[in-house]
Amino acid sequence: MVQACINHQDYAQALLTVERSKSRTLLELLDSANLYPKNATDAQKQRISDLRRQIAIYQQQLAYTSSDTLTPTTEKQPNQPSPETLIRQQLQAANQQFQDLLTELDDPNFTLTQQVPAQLPDLRRLLPPQTALIEWYLPREAESGFYAFLVTRRDEQIQITPHHFSAEDRQHLDQALQDYRSDYGKPSWNPQLPQRLETLSAALQLPRLLAELSEIQHLILIPHRELHLIPLHALPVPSSPRSGRGAGGEGQCLQDWFPVQYAPSCQILNNLQQRPPLNRETVPFFAIQNPTEDLDYAEWGVELLLRQFSPHQVLRRDQAIRANLTQPHSQTFLEQSHAVHFGCHGEFDESNPLNAYLKLANGERLTFLDIFNDLNIPLCRLLVLSACKTGLVETSHTDDYVGLSSAFFYAGARTVVASLWNVDELAATLVTLRLYQILPDYSSVTVALQAAQTWLRGLSSADVLDWLKQEQKATEEEVEEVEDRLSLFDDPPFANAYYWSAFTAAGL
Repeated sequence: MVQACINHQDYAQALLTVERSKSRTLLELLDSANLYPKNATDAQKQRISDLRRQIAIYQQQLAYTSSDTLTPTTEKQPNQPSPETLIRQQLQAANQQFQDLLTELDDPNFTLTQQVPAQLPDLRRLLPPQTALIEWYLPREAESGFYAFLVTRRDEQIQITPHHFSAEDRQHLDQALQDYRSDYGKPSWNPQLPQRLETLSAALQLPRLLAELSEIQHLILIPHRELHLIPLHALPVPSSPRSGRGAGGEGQCLQDWFPVQYAPSCQILNNLQQRPPLNRETVPFFAIQNPTEDLDYAEWGVELLLRQFSPHQVLRRDQAIRANLTQPHSQTFLEQSHAVHFGCHGEFDESNPLNAYLKLANGERLTFLDIFNDLNIPLCRLLVLSACKTGLVETSHTDDYVGLSSAFFYAGARTVVASLWNVDELAATLVTLRLYQILPDYSSVTVALQAAQTWLRGLSSADVLDWLKQEQKATEEEVEEVEDRLSLFDDPPFANAYYWSAFTAAGL
């Protein structure tokens, strides 16, 4: 279908076809999240909200019925229905309850809103002047190659330029992705990262795309499938996209030329942009601090952050349990918070992303489903997951954008900063501290994050210590602890992409 649209030069329909395969469940939830019949009581509104979540969960679970977390297979219990059958029965029952509720409410206008129209948003709203968007599409059939859609704006005119890459190009990309993931999470992966990023940049043929962006100052990237796992902003670019000449420096990467913003899809980005503006006079701050009591830098990092924000609330160490997170006082504060910070461990389950979780105290977990069902952060401009592998999403079973970030988007966050791998704790703490410090000076979280990453890349050990003393007002004990850790690094300590590029900002 995509290629047929391209053949007929209907590039907008081609891009819409790509969009329709991405983030469908999340998009439908976001589009309908605040819509209720005018005649609905509070109890009926709550019932509508509960049924929406249940239906979405059942839809996503259908992609993972082989998981051991679900009901045993019929081979083990021949008289029991299969896991897929059970979920489909639950989904059918929830859908029927939703339809019965619509019939009871008898609001035809509301009923129409529950059919989310499949259309592209007004791309002029998404693309301010001197902004471009690249959206990739990797069909399941590798022989179809892959696509990159370049969307640019000139005055009020939107131009969509499709780039098709051959089956041979796709083979090179798939091999580069396989090599990137071959020893993911093992010690051997870290030193291999620069070379693998270079290989991925060549496989994606970035210069071919960037050659058309001579007047662009900002870039929005919409990955697909395995590309969500790649720090695209850190891919090396051998020459300046603006001049076409050599960069004249070693280690130049994509974000050295453009601030790079990530989004699950054009439609979801459009939805996030339509959320109401925030009152910037106060910035309420909520934090989870070192619930497993083994993250020394996350511990003092949160303490330093608390000196920057007022009002604030923090659940420290063994107090960071679900009961305290969901108590009315915490819920009320979360609903008013503009910044939410999780300084804790996280884990991503590649076989079933619905089992992704953040570690709380006493062995408890805050899972994707917990966030989806229980968390409400409607005023959150920035949510930071200063934990490991919190930015990963599903890449094989479904095109839907399923991960912790998508759950937080539904909960209300406008931008989620999360990591793509097991981050170095000190580097992660420094870059997030810097992000919070400079955010008021920047128009977006994206630009502020990449300024913080650029800052971290160029710091010497002496610079780190001086910054902590002078600007963060760290105590002598805190500075000495960092100094001891830095003695284990070469100088500059964080120049390698492994240390600075793990975090991405998805959303606004």
